[in-house]
Amino acid sequence: MTKNPYDSPLFASVSNNSALVNAPRSTKRPVGVSVLAVLHLLGGLVLFGVQFLMFARLDSMEESLRAMGIPPVLVIVGVMFLSVLTIASGIGMWMGTRWGWWLAAFYYVYGVLRNASALYTVVSMADQLEGTARGPEFYMIKHSVRIVIQSLLLMYFFKGNVLDYFDLSTLKKGKALGILVGICGTIGAALTALTMIFG
Repeated sequence: MTKNPYDSPLFASVSNNSALVNAPRSTKRPVGVSVLAVLHLLGGLVLFGVQFLMFARLDSMEESLRAMGIPPVLVIVGVMFLSVLTIASGIGMWMGTRWGWWLAAFYYVYGVLRNASALYTVVSMADQLEGTARGPEFYMIKHSVRIVIQSLLLMYFFKGNVLDYFDLSTLKKGKALGILVGICGTIGAALTALTMIFG
């Protein structure tokens, strides 16, 4: 497109800026993001299928779930939420969108807090788990390892080249982490309230 000599300098400046904004990003997708995107997508699809198996076996699971104070409907909703979150974050990571970064980072913050909560439950119920086949140590190690892995993956998402790929190089990391923890806390409080209402 040739430059119009009758355009005002202001219009020409706006046109040039919009061309820069719409230009494709030259940042390549980091290998780690590619791997995680595929794993999220596959894992989300598997989880999506699992929820139908759980729904089919809900009657047999209902008694044990209610004994733990967990409403069966919340289990189905929780699995649906995680499957949609995992699939959407995988797509967003592959595309390099900002919302893809936020969903993936939220997934890992949520995972850290969820496993920390599970670890606390295991520690508080250690005496009751002593007589089980695996014992409390197994569950303590399992949830501790998950916390470490998910924390490391969350730290990876705050690396410079990863933020560049998602066009978030100016992101304030502390503020972003605070927002993510706040959202997870709100969801956790809502789930606790729903458990008390329907449990």
